[in-house]
Amino acid sequence: MDDDADFLRRLQALTGGDGATWDGFDPAAWRSIPLSTGEEPSTGTDRAASPTGGFAHNVASATPSHDYDDDDDSAHMIFGVRHLKMDELPPQTRSYKLSKARELASEERDVVRDVPRLEKVGWPDTGLKPGDKSPAGATFVPWRFVTDYPLMYVGKRNSVLAAPLFEPEGIHQNRIWDFFYIHQPPDLDSKPVLFVPTYQFQHLLDVVNAKLEINLTIPHGVNSNKFTISFGIGNTPLPRFLGRSTSLEAFESLCEAIPPANPRDSLEQATQYGRDEFLKLLSSINNPKKKPQKSSEKNRLKRIQNHKAWGRSIKRVQRYLGLREKVDASRDESSEGGAPTTTTPTLDLSKPMATTLDQPVMFIAVDLEAYEFNHNLVTEIGLAMLDTADITATAPGDEGKVWFPHIRARHLRIKENAWALNTTHVQGCADHFEFGKSEFISKTEVVPALEKIIDNAVALDGSGEKRPVVLVFHESKEDVKYLRTLGYDISGAKNVIDLADTREMHQYIQRELTSTKLQTILGSLNISCRYLHNAGNDAAYTLRAMIALAVKKRLASPAVSQEGNSQGHIPYAEFVDKAREGWSSGGEDSDGGEPHIGIFEKGMDQAD
Repeated sequence: MDDDADFLRRLQALTGGDGATWDGFDPAAWRSIPLSTGEEPSTGTDRAASPTGGFAHNVASATPSHDYDDDDDSAHMIFGVRHLKMDELPPQTRSYKLSKARELASEERDVVRDVPRLEKVGWPDTGLKPGDKSPAGATFVPWRFVTDYPLMYVGKRNSVLAAPLFEPEGIHQNRIWDFFYIHQPPDLDSKPVLFVPTYQFQHLLDVVNAKLEINLTIPHGVNSNKFTISFGIGNTPLPRFLGRSTSLEAFESLCEAIPPANPRDSLEQATQYGRDEFLKLLSSINNPKKKPQKSSEKNRLKRIQNHKAWGRSIKRVQRYLGLREKVDASRDESSEGGAPTTTTPTLDLSKPMATTLDQPVMFIAVDLEAYEFNHNLVTEIGLAMLDTADITATAPGDEGKVWFPHIRARHLRIKENAWALNTTHVQGCADHFEFGKSEFISKTEVVPALEKIIDNAVALDGSGEKRPVVLVFHESKEDVKYLRTLGYDISGAKNVIDLADTREMHQYIQRELTSTKLQTILGSLNISCRYLHNAGNDAAYTLRAMIALAVKKRLASPAVSQEGNSQGHIPYAEFVDKAREGWSSGGEDSDGGEPHIGIFEKGMDQAD
């Protein structure tokens, strides 16, 4: 019929495919398919509400010129395109775009859409009896934040879609939850607070995303801490195990069987700091108001301070490598200001560094891999070491690459967790260590091994000489947290004198406000790499990136060129930009100073 032919031409024009895209499609047959559950078809441009991303957007935002009758369902079916089945869609529309936050967090290449497979995921038995304390270092989500998630942290459009899956019937259907509880002090609230492990909430989001074909994530920024809460600081109580729920009925029974408060959970034995933090945490759970936004001026000042600190850290790394001299503490009497003076050395990458090191240091890069379905399960530890005594007589070469062979790397795999391989959100490469042979160690051997390598670092030449340590990370926040999970606290590492982060180094050099993945940084530095997401490889590549970034920044110095000659004045616009955003760390004559005393405390705070 003419209407059907015209209808098909309009459909072809709207979807923009070639002439064969809709071959075999029968408008007359499709017209007979009823709309689902009386729901109004989509007529807006809400991409998230459509399982087909850009296709739904293109179709929904177009306006047909053909005047179809209001009673003709075929028009509604076309413009309510989310009623299409997957096998009715053009091939080019079957892709999913990751949110930027999720891409940065996991570098996943696609979103898992296999709902039956996801709903079959079970959790190993906790090994806990009701009333037992949770393991130290475990992270939790308050149950009220789980059930209120669509209302508090999801946009309006997706909130409408997701809300039914967070209702009592939906949130317990085909779902295993391990519940924990904490009794509150009498002056807060008489009701105990329920918690579930963070990894179980993440799995719920994975299922919801698969069902609705959207991309909900654990919030980032200020609100992220509400979904990764850990307890026990300052001898404060740990959550106690309530029981496992497999249905709404089981959950309701557990809620009726919460034991009375255990006298051993009193705050009397807690430190004052721990008590204050514990009460503050419970108060934020009881009153989950959004944290008032700081003024833009306060945010700007904090950002400037961070940027300056990153710049000083780069200078200290350059100093440890011999790329920059330490400022002479003696004052130049001829200078009116009496400021310490220094001479910026000539930088010739074809010759060994002329700068005399204060003392050789050991750079130790650390990277850890955790199981994608339970981030408390650390599976791999990567360590890469560079003894600066080994490079004093060696020219760094272009981008410092001649120093790369002096790096020694190790790859430790925890025996008990070796079964936990990452294949879904991240493609793990545990069996592809490129810099030696992987070593399997037991959980009980992890902390002694780290203490031997870091706390008691010695020269790599076999002389047995002690070496102070500079720890290196890419995005230290996560790795410091994983180290704490293993029982190793870098704030107590007696031999560590400084900490460097290649993410911060890169952001400072590029003047970027957002973080960058290690792989991207390596590409920008022309450093070839393969089999990332192997902890040993990542540690070695992180150390290579640190060297190349330090050399790159040294070459870009406004005061010194590769021949050591002045490059002239800094343009006024660049000077103002550097001062405004903190992209300056004290001038070329500064050496980065000493690491401030709170550097490790800062790392610990970030990891919480």
